[in-house]
Amino acid sequence: MEVSITKMSQNGQIVIPSEIRRNAGIKPATKFIVFNEDGNILLKQIKKETLSKDMKLIDKVLISEEQIKKGKSIKADTSMKDEEIDDLLIA
Repeated sequence: MEVSITKMSQNGQIVIPSEIRRNAGIKPATKFIVFNEDGNILLKQIKKETLSKDMKLIDKVLISEEQIKKGKSIKADTSMKDEEIDDLLIA
């Protein structure tokens, strides 16, 4: 994981440092999904081939967070495939 420091402008704009953009393959006009998780802002590149999967994952994470708040939990085994774990999240 790369780490860098940047700051927000008066207009609310944030520059992603050049080395981060270069290593992530980010070009001008790249679109992002922006998440706010308790004041932590996260960016995820939007790619046509993964957008549907990304949106489903977001839904699964939100459902899982609600279940955790209600005290519900599900154990996953490290030998399980990603798809099997995903299925547990929405059960």
